[in-house]
Amino acid sequence: MKKITNRSTPTREQLRFFRCLSTSLLPAKLVAKRVGGRVNSGVMRGKENSTMKIIGTLGPKGTFSDIATNKYVKTLDYGCEVKYFKSIKSTLRSIGESCDCGILPIENFSEGFVTLVLDHIVDAELYIIGEIFLPIQFSFVSHANNISEVKKLFVQFVAKNQCSEFIESLNNVETVTTESNITSLESVIKKGATGSGAIVPSNSYHPNDFSFIIENVNDYENNQTRFLVFSKSQDLRCERNNLAYKTSIIVLNDDDHPGLLERILSPLSKRQINLTSITSRPTRKKFGRYNFFMGFEGHVTDTKVADALREIEACHRLKVLGSYPKANV
Repeated sequence: MKKITNRSTPTREQLRFFRCLSTSLLPAKLVAKRVGGRVNSGVMRGKENSTMKIIGTLGPKGTFSDIATNKYVKTLDYGCEVKYFKSIKSTLRSIGESCDCGILPIENFSEGFVTLVLDHIVDAELYIIGEIFLPIQFSFVSHANNISEVKKLFVQFVAKNQCSEFIESLNNVETVTTESNITSLESVIKKGATGSGAIVPSNSYHPNDFSFIIENVNDYENNQTRFLVFSKSQDLRCERNNLAYKTSIIVLNDDDHPGLLERILSPLSKRQINLTSITSRPTRKKFGRYNFFMGFEGHVTDTKVADALREIEACHRLKVLGSYPKANV
């Protein structure tokens, strides 16, 4: 990774950054990565990063994760190679090992958060450096002449929940759960028989490929999924380019007591910091204990955000996952 040699006088924003570091809101090792007008990070721009970067995501090619990854790559000004993995866990494990960063679904419009990702990032040394919103539309495809001929349905485990109403409307149909939407598509193509069907992304097939198609079988017409870009290094560039930012944190529940959540939220509300998401997951250490995953508007170097985080950390163990550009919904 290229070292920064600029020793110019720190800006006011940089001084706020160092103040955050002094209160342990951010890992101290990041100090060495921010000494001038720019910051080294897992995903960098321009001349600071001329080496080809590898991005890991859920495969195979053509999945929603792949589409989200390509959407993100188009915003970069350096070359990237996409590496596909068979599961969320294997993708997460690859970050910082065989891949520079990873892109995974974190939250769906109707189904909520992907708990497997939340549980992993509690202990993993990973940071969020970007987000992508992707519209999600599903279609039912088959070689059958009509729906009554379908006796077996292939559907990915997440898509199954997002298309539950359509699936429940089918009579006497065996449901086969797959690991990816493209696997569902390939399964119905390989079978080739009129008795099989699949729920697949609406952009994954050609209309002439199947004799029977039902579009928009998802429960909600405006279905969307939010994806996050994870890296082993945090992106804390000084040059913000007037972008709107979000910050994500985890408040670790080591001392359960009345008013716990109120004391976490109060530092944000009294500073008019807008909360964008909140959810909880069991600590898996003691029944009834939960960690809180929160997202809000603003950057960790903003004065009011830094002050709020300092107040939260005074009472609770805090993990800052990162500040990143806010994506358009």
